[in-house]
This record gives sequence, C-alpha cells and structure tokens, in this order.
Amino acid sequence: METLIRTYTQQATSFQEQLFEWALHEGYATVLWRLPNSAVIHCLIDFSAEIIPQPLQIGAWNEKKGFLFSPFENENLQKNLFLKADFYCNSAQILSEAESLFLRNKNFSPQNINHSTTNEVFLPDRHGLHTQHTHLVQQAIRAIEQKEFQKVVLSRKEKVNFAQPVSVSKIFQNLCLLYPSAFVSAIYVPNYNIWIGASPEILVSVDKNNIFRTMALAGTQKYQAGANLSEITWTQKEIEEQALVSRYIINAFKKIRLREFEEDGPKTIQAGNLVHLRTDFWVNLNEVHYPHLWQVMLGLLHPTSAVCGMPKEESLSFIRTYEGYDREFYSGFLGPVNIENETHIFVNLRCMQLLSTLQEAYLYAGGGITANSNPEKEWNETLLKMETILKAI
Repeated sequence: METLIRTYTQQATSFQEQLFEWALHEGYATVLWRLPNSAVIHCLIDFSAEIIPQPLQIGAWNEKKGFLFSPFENENLQKNLFLKADFYCNSAQILSEAESLFLRNKNFSPQNINHSTTNEVFLPDRHGLHTQHTHLVQQAIRAIEQKEFQKVVLSRKEKVNFAQPVSVSKIFQNLCLLYPSAFVSAIYVPNYNIWIGASPEILVSVDKNNIFRTMALAGTQKYQAGANLSEITWTQKEIEEQALVSRYIINAFKKIRLREFEEDGPKTIQAGNLVHLRTDFWVNLNEVHYPHLWQVMLGLLHPTSAVCGMPKEESLSFIRTYEGYDREFYSGFLGPVNIENETHIFVNLRCMQLLSTLQEAYLYAGGGITANSNPEKEWNETLLKMETILKAI
C-alpha cells in the first residue's frame, strides 16, 4: 500500500457547514454547495423519512424547489432523487426569526467539526488497475476501428482508506479554495452514502435573467503553472473528441427544432490542475418561448457524449458490457432547482463516494476514447482527475 500525506488549509466553518454536519449526524438528507465563481455557500435539508426515486415530469418541475441528484443509469429520467427544500439557507442571507424558530423546534445544535490538519490516505496497489484499464481502452479502440461506434467514455473507480475519519465540511472547504470555478458539492441521502465533488461541467442551467445555458466540455491536459491558456495546443484526438460533444448538443437542439441558440468556442479553460476544451451554448428565453427547455434538454442530453459516447446506444452498451462496475452517481447529474429563482444542473464529475465509516471512499475518473487514443495516456488522465479530490484530503 502506498501512503500519501495531504495537509488541510485551516478555515473558519460557516453556519451552513455546521447545519450540514448536524443534518448528517441526525440522518436527514442534506446537501451543501457552492456555484462556480461564487463565495456564497448554500445548505438544504429534506426532513422526509425516505427519499424515493421519482420520474422527471416535464412542466411539473417548474414549481419544485430543491436539489436534484441522478445516477448515470437513468433511462428516460425515471430514477431521480429530489431533495425538497424543507429548510434552505445561504451565507449571503441572515436567518429570519421564523427560520431560527424552525431550527430550534428541530433541536438543531452545532456540531463539533474535525479540524485535524493532516490525514493519511492509503491508496491501493495500482498495478492491477493499470493493466485492467489499459486493456479495456485497447478493446474500445478495436471496436471503434471496426465501426461499432465513434467514441466511448470509459471510467474506473478505486477504493482508498484514511487513517482517521475525514470531515466532510473540511473537504468541502478545501475544494472551494482549490477550485473556485467549479461547482463544489457534498450531498448525503440515507442509503446512498455521501458524495463529494468539484465539477467543471454544466449540463443545463437557467439563471435569473432567464438565460438557458449548456456546454460541450472534452479534451484533457495537465495544466502547467503559469501557462498562457491561449497558447496551449491540442492534439487531433482531443479536437475531434470535443467536436463530437458539440455536435451532440447541436443535434439535441435540432430534435426540438430550436434554432435560436448562440455558440461560443471551442476555447481552452482551466479546471484546477487540468485544462479542457469548452464550447458554450445559450438561449435567451425572454425571446424564445420555451419554459420547460431545461427539463427537455436534460432528457435529450443525458448521458452526454462527454460521459458516454457516440452514438449513445452503442457506446452505452459497450460500457454496460465491459466497464465492469456500477457507476452509481458518478457521471450522473446534480444541482439546485428553482433556488433563488435559478436552476443549475451539473454533470457529477471529479467526485468521491464517502462510505458511512468516513474512513473509506471510492474515487472515480474516466476519459473519452477515440480511434486516436493512447491507452497509457488514458490511464494517466484518470490519475490526474482523481488528484482533484485527493488534493482536498
């Protein structure tokens, strides 16, 4: 077993983090999040006895207020977990008297959060994992050469152990500090463990100005400190991979005969220790009457070619047959719905599933495979992506 030492950055704990830790301790479904390029921390609690998967019903979700959490395998969007906003607050607002009374009636009490400055992370022997993943990539390349599909996104997971129980709030804090342009979240739903992540990819969103957005994000390189983003070069493989994702989104717009969209990119963007190619798409819903657009596009896009492949059915079949494990919520989607009059749904990437002991976790990472892929480079890409979470522990 390898041992990796990381150091926490000591930071003050917000009320929202205290609230999250209390709900976690009490066994209530709860979520903590921060939007990209924002300093505001949000916390939501659902006091339901059980969170039951439910279908996404177009139109009916315009009135819902809460947090959406979906697994990767979610055909026709029938298996969504939705946390109602039974209680919601954020760090930019002062609690009202009614809200304070509500919490007192629920016996809210601040939790002692572990402020340990160091923790030992025990990584598995990666030799066998390396062999398994590179063989899988080679198998996918052969399938692409035989015209079974154009692209497939292959992922893997690995289990890590910690010398002492980790603090969810501390990991959340560290991710916020390390990745200011990511969607950082920690979500707990009874029977589904705790999921923590820092995702760079919007799936669908609608902001206060009624602007719908989505993006095509693909291609990955390690970011070299001080590098000028405009001067970073990309291989043909990475350019083609990103173009496939963009084409996938444009085809989704065509399916609903929506032509009034704007497009910007591709351009190089930084996401922590990585850089990607990104193309942004947006629709002004003040000019285009499509009140359910985010729900319709969610159904058309998931799983996108950035987490599945193209064509969708053929690449998904390959994943189900050969990837060898259940992705669960990795490469699914999550985000707030109608909170502060905005909806922001992100792809669940750069994430970790933390088990109930708080001393064991699964890390997840993947990459897009095309005919020009190199198995060794694909393996190294998964290591870089897992490092996103490991840096916060």
